[in-house]
Amino acid sequence: MTWIEPIRTFRSQQFCIFDDQAENYLLLLLHSLKYEANLLVLFLFKGKIVPSVNNPLLLKSATQLAQEIRNGELKSEDVVQAYIDRIKEVEPYIHATAEKCFEDALEKAKGVDSLVSSGQYTKQQLADDKPFLGVPISIKALLLVKGVRSTAGYEPYSHLVAPEDAPAVGLMKNAGAIVITTTNVPEMGLNIDTMNRLYGATKNPYDTNRSSGGSSGMDRLLTMLQNI
Repeated sequence: MTWIEPIRTFRSQQFCIFDDQAENYLLLLLHSLKYEANLLVLFLFKGKIVPSVNNPLLLKSATQLAQEIRNGELKSEDVVQAYIDRIKEVEPYIHATAEKCFEDALEKAKGVDSLVSSGQYTKQQLADDKPFLGVPISIKALLLVKGVRSTAGYEPYSHLVAPEDAPAVGLMKNAGAIVITTTNVPEMGLNIDTMNRLYGATKNPYDTNRSSGGSSGMDRLLTMLQNI
């Protein structure tokens, strides 16, 4: 039950004097009070800041990582593990992920390293056919990832598992990218704040009292976290 349900139940009773216009005014008042309360919290209390980036692998671009992986200069497993470690480090602060695929991602990364070391393909062939080979990526939780719960941040969908990849996800996988997690979204993507009852509220890494925005709140964070 959401916070508005008692209001709707009350106004549905015969003795209720509210009409639709009165309900709209009440909703506006409640939202205004919530906004003012949030401003007061921001004014009185400073939130936390996530720890700084210490692993240089996290500061490399996707294309640079892909090049170094196919050249044998980096192992995909090390890169994927670096991103998993960073997620585990900052997640308690910002609640940014939805469904994690860590074990599967590490297995796929080991497969990439074996493929590169086998010499079965030239570096140019790998660059042409798999331009993001071994690079970890996150997927917004509104998109289907095969074998992963597909909730869109909506609690009644918590039992649904994607039978196949969304086209965009499939293209990235075909290009060699490795999905390590899906990222938090507003419920059904219908809000400017990244919050839902399944995964909680995603926070701003510079001040955890603030929001990350929405609907791609976590994707903003990925960019912001590189600058901390």
